[in-house]
Amino acid sequence: MNLEKIYYDVKKYIDTVDFSKLWPGFEPLKFALYTDKSCFFDGQYIEKTDDFLANTSIFYNGEWIAIWNVQEDIDPILLTSKIVHEMYHGYQNIHNEKRFFDDIHALYNYKYDGENIGLKLKENQLICELSTQFDTEKFNELLQIRKYRSASFEYAYHYEACVEQIEGTANFVELRCLEQLSPELFKTLLAKMKKRITEPENMIPVRVICYDIGALLLYVMTENSIPFDTGFSYVPFSEAILNGIEEIKPTSIFNGNELIERYYSEVSKTVKGAIEKNEVVTDTPCDLLAVNTYNAAFHENYIVSKYFVMFGSREEPKIEYGDFVIETHAYKIVTKIYRI
Repeated sequence: MNLEKIYYDVKKYIDTVDFSKLWPGFEPLKFALYTDKSCFFDGQYIEKTDDFLANTSIFYNGEWIAIWNVQEDIDPILLTSKIVHEMYHGYQNIHNEKRFFDDIHALYNYKYDGENIGLKLKENQLICELSTQFDTEKFNELLQIRKYRSASFEYAYHYEACVEQIEGTANFVELRCLEQLSPELFKTLLAKMKKRITEPENMIPVRVICYDIGALLLYVMTENSIPFDTGFSYVPFSEAILNGIEEIKPTSIFNGNELIERYYSEVSKTVKGAIEKNEVVTDTPCDLLAVNTYNAAFHENYIVSKYFVMFGSREEPKIEYGDFVIETHAYKIVTKIYRI
């Protein structure tokens, strides 16, 4: 895989993007592409270090940069939009974004609830309809449902709002980037996002679907000149837009209990399979430093993490790559790690 060629293909497209139209004050950052063995950054190959982990933004050589793990062939325009997504995370960090949520805390404490899932699905159908044709009454109904959920499922709604703020905005920027580079790819992605948020099976894991929900809600609001704070306050936009909204108990369109049971059944199977396989990475109690929280699962004192796990101590962190089941009988304390 020729990282240098891919890098310059992406850079060519980045140089054509009007970042000011993606988000107020947003400007491009440097970026790096890497594989398991190679890393190309700022026009040259560099040594790949443990800093290059996942697709994200990292603080490297005194500045925030975007990084992307190139694992397969990808359309350079699509890759450009994803690099811009990660650049936006760097922009958030540069401005000391305060609405990042401790995703491991959410793994332990977020509780799936059938009513909450059903109401969330109803919201998503409204967002989908509003993204096609705006209607003031439907938008107010959307806000009223969200107001009810924010009061009835306070922790859950706040966590979702934070993910919509952090990842939803980055997804929105990615969408708007595609709109500039390829109207055809933009329309395709927009249609896929609308389909994803209205399919019940996508409501879990909640963190994943919040990327699309946040982006589409922002799309609806920007397309219809509905004001919101584009700065870096302490309040997620999904909470700020509920100010002054009347709380009315809505009717759920879907009972998510069966979906929840099926989800945890699959997690239990994964845990059981890893324990039976018994490929132990460590059985020495230590700190849990990081997991891939994008789609991680927690059930009955076990965490399932895909792609990597970081553990040990802050002074001597250890990283293992692959898929893992992590046994944890206290908050952020590892008792055993199994490779799946």
